[in-house]
Amino acid sequence: MQAHEQKTLSVILLDDGAVYGNITDPSFVQGNAMWFKMEDSTENSTMVARLDVDQDGVFNASIDFESEVMVEACDLDENGSLVDETCVVSSTYVFLGNASTGNYTYWIERTQNATTTVWNYTIYLHEDVHEEDGPSPGDCFGAGCEDNAAIVEEIGSDGISDEAVLQLLAVVAFIGIVFLSLSIRKDRLEDKGLASVHVNEEE
Repeated sequence: MQAHEQKTLSVILLDDGAVYGNITDPSFVQGNAMWFKMEDSTENSTMVARLDVDQDGVFNASIDFESEVMVEACDLDENGSLVDETCVVSSTYVFLGNASTGNYTYWIERTQNATTTVWNYTIYLHEDVHEEDGPSPGDCFGAGCEDNAAIVEEIGSDGISDEAVLQLLAVVAFIGIVFLSLSIRKDRLEDKGLASVHVNEEE
């Protein structure tokens, strides 16, 4: 079974809504992640992302996912460390490998100077179908079955190659031509003998 390589859907949060598109809908499957990135540079604007994990259509803080309050940029000190350790610019939610498939609602709440706007979106989570590397129908496996490598080796050492088959056919064809020629020659000799007998009888 081939393992699924996790992919992350980028959800860019702008001043007029959220945009995404680095993963097509059919390829967004169980085990994938959603990455919410704040890109609204409007002064005093913040955003929060919420995801309806249990798919009941309403947000429940004890069950569903809620990001921290995100801003467009965080201040750093001379060492490149956060001045405010609680400052965040992005948040990620990873779907479980056995998460229920179907539509998931997520809400983006934008606050700017005490004015709050909420946008509603949905994402469809598809089943993660793995490709099977196991035996095909009719294959023998387990105790009592011959090793495939041994079978291949046996065919390679004792089997008849295409070249040998062609040579055998050529020999058979040559023998057939020889017998055919002899048969034709014999018929001609017999015809000549009969003709000679007829001539002698007429004399």
